Amino acid sequence: MKYPPLQPGILIERKNRFSALVQLDGGKTTTAYVPTTGRLTGALQPGCRVWMEQAHNPGRKTAFTLLLSELPGGGLCSVKATMANTLFAEAVSTGLLAAFPFTNVEKEVTYGHSRLDFRLSSPGTVCWVEVKSVTFVENGVGMFPDAPTTRGRRHLETLAELAAGGEQASAVFIAQRGDAQRFAPYETVDPEFAARLRQVNLAGVEVHAYRCDVRLDRIEIAEEISVVL
Repeated sequence: MKYPPLQPGILIERKNRFSALVQLDGGKTTTAYVPTTGRLTGALQPGCRVWMEQAHNPGRKTAFTLLLSELPGGGLCSVKATMANTLFAEAVSTGLLAAFPFTNVEKEVTYGHSRLDFRLSSPGTVCWVEVKSVTFVENGVGMFPDAPTTRGRRHLETLAELAAGGEQASAVFIAQRGDAQRFAPYETVDPEFAARLRQVNLAGVEVHAYRCDVRLDRIEIAEEISVVL
């Protein structure tokens, strides 16, 4: 996916979950929308370089949406959580993911009392998918979640129910940065999610992980990485 021209700045502080104070080149400050509920540990720190997209809705409270941050060791991280879903859908539609050779992509599909990110299908076969955005990496390991997630555990339960009924079901973790060499659940942050991910995998839910190539003008899934449960 290509980015429009982005506005650079320096992060002064993250004011709350959804807003950050940014100093623009030239010294002016502005409040930017932060499009994620995650903590962005290690990916969005005061003083780091950031890049933002100009908002085009005159009724918005903030003039910019924060999209990218520069990591302490170099490289970029995409902080927009829903970008992971966009990248996954594009990659499946263009046949770039060997694990998901499907021709039809349905988004935000309801199953029972839950809603999953995707229902993929080809003649005679269906796969249900829940995608999670990974922004925390430590020693080459991308980890999720970076905050306890009851909702994430519910999604795993739904995938397990589908797998038990004979459906293909997958949990997909997309590291929106280039330094993730493998993926593991973030045990110390949410041990219940980590334990449940292992359980549903043993029960038939597939677990896949990918890392991205992130640049100032574009972002794309680069390759599948190993999963350590």
